[in-house]
Amino acid sequence: MVNKLLKNYRIKKTLAILFLMLVLISSITNSYINYETNKSILYENIDQKLKMAALSLELILGEDFFNKAINKNSITDKEDKKNILKISKLTDVLDVEYIYTMFQKDKKIYFTSSSATQEELQTQEMTKYFDYYDEATDVLLNLLKYNKIEYEKSTDKWGTFRTILIPRKTKKGISYIIGADIRIDLIQHKLDEFLHKIILTQLIILVFVLMFSLLFIKVSKKELNDIRLLNKQLDEDIEEKTQKLAELNTHLKQKVKEEVAKNRKKDQHLIEHSRLIQMGEMISMIAHQWRQPLNAISAATILIDLRIKSENINTKVIQKSTENINKYIKYLSDTIDDFRDFFKPKKEMLESDFSVILNKVLSLNEYSLQKNNIKLEINRKSILKFSSYENELVQVIINIIKNAEDILKEKQINNPTISIIIEDNTLTIEDNAGGIDEKIIKNIFDPYFSTKGKNGTGLGLYMSKIIIQEHCNGELFVVNTDAGAKFSIVMPLSKIK
Repeated sequence: MVNKLLKNYRIKKTLAILFLMLVLISSITNSYINYETNKSILYENIDQKLKMAALSLELILGEDFFNKAINKNSITDKEDKKNILKISKLTDVLDVEYIYTMFQKDKKIYFTSSSATQEELQTQEMTKYFDYYDEATDVLLNLLKYNKIEYEKSTDKWGTFRTILIPRKTKKGISYIIGADIRIDLIQHKLDEFLHKIILTQLIILVFVLMFSLLFIKVSKKELNDIRLLNKQLDEDIEEKTQKLAELNTHLKQKVKEEVAKNRKKDQHLIEHSRLIQMGEMISMIAHQWRQPLNAISAATILIDLRIKSENINTKVIQKSTENINKYIKYLSDTIDDFRDFFKPKKEMLESDFSVILNKVLSLNEYSLQKNNIKLEINRKSILKFSSYENELVQVIINIIKNAEDILKEKQINNPTISIIIEDNTLTIEDNAGGIDEKIIKNIFDPYFSTKGKNGTGLGLYMSKIIIQEHCNGELFVVNTDAGAKFSIVMPLSKIK
C-alpha cells in the first residue's frame, strides 16, 4: 500500500515537473513573440510619425522657400529665426526631437532650416541656415542619387536617432531633403517598459503555475482538470489582451490616415469658402449694376404708356423705346450669363488670354468702380495664349481689383486710379493708394492674415496664391511702386494644340 502511494506520488511529481517545464518554455516563447510583435508595431508607428512630421514641414515653409533657399544670402537671419521657432513648435506638437531641411552642393550637405530644443533656443546654439553638416552618412550623401525614402539609425554630435530622410523636388526642379529624428533611447525606453510588463506578467503566471504544480501531487483528477482549465483561461486572457493591443495600433494607423486626408481637403474647403464670400460680393455688385438699366426700362415703358393714353402715338418714338428696352433686357441677360458662367465648376484647362479674361472681369465689376469714381486705365500691349481655368483666374483678378478699390476708398485718395497692363502672358494690376506697409508685405499671402480687421476673412489673397501657383501652374507676386501696390500674374504659355 505504501509502495503504491509512493509510486503514485512519484508519478504525480514527475508530471508536475514536466508540466512546469512546458509552461516555462511556452511562457518564454510567448514573451519573445509578444516583444518582437510590439517592437515591430512600435517602429512602424514611429516611422509613420517621422514621415508625417517631415512632410508637415513643407506645408509650413512653402515651396517658395525651397526654390530660393539654395542661394546663401536668400534667407535673412530674421527669417531663419522665425522658421526655427515655427518648426520647433511643430516638433513639440508631433513629439519628435528634430525636423529639418537640407540640400546638397558640391557633394556636401547644408542645412536650410531646422528645429531646436528648448535648451538650444535658450543658449542660441541651434542649427542655422546654410550650416554645413560635416557628419553626413553615405545614405544621406547618396539620397538624391537614388531618389527614395530612407530610414536609418544615425549618430552625430546631437545623439543617436531613428531618422527619416525624404528626397523632394519643387515644380521648378530644385532638389532638397526633408528629415525628422526621434531619439533611440526614447524608443528603447518604451520597449523596456513593455518588456518589464511582459516579464512581470509571465512571472505572475509562472508563480501560479508553480503553485498549481505543487498542489497537483495532492489533488484529485477533477481538481487537476480545474487547474488546467484555469491555466487555459489565463492563456486566453493574454491572447485577448494581445489582440486588443494590435487593434489599438490598427486604430491609431487609421486615425493618422484620416488626419492626413483632412489636411488634403483643407485647401479645397478654403477655396469653396472664399468662393461663397466672393459670390455675396458679386451679387451686391450685380444688384447695383441692374439699377440703371431697370430705371431706363421703367422710363421707356412710362413714355410709351403716356403716348398711348394721350393718343399721341409716334411710331418712331415707340420703336426707339422698344429698341432701348430690348437692349437693356439683353444687357441684364448677359450679366446673368456671366455670373452663372463664373460660378460654374470647370474641370478642364482651356486655351485663353488675359484680354478675354479681363473682359469677363469688367462685365462683373466695372459698375462698382464707376460708382466709386475710380478711374480704370487699361493698356493691352501684347497678348499671348496660355492654358488655364478661366473662372478661377477671373476670381483672382476680381479679388485683387476689389482689394485695390477698398483701399482707395478707405484712404480717400484724390483721383483714385487702377492701372491694368497686359503684356504677353503677364497681367499687372497697380493702384495709387501708396503701397503696402513693408512690415507686413511678406505676410499678405498667409492664411487668415487681413488688414481689414473684422471686415476681412484673410482668405482672399491666400486662396489667390494657391489658385495661381498650384491650380494654374503660374506665379503671383506683389511689389510696392512709387504710386502704390502692384500685383503681377504670370501664366505659362499654352501647350494645348
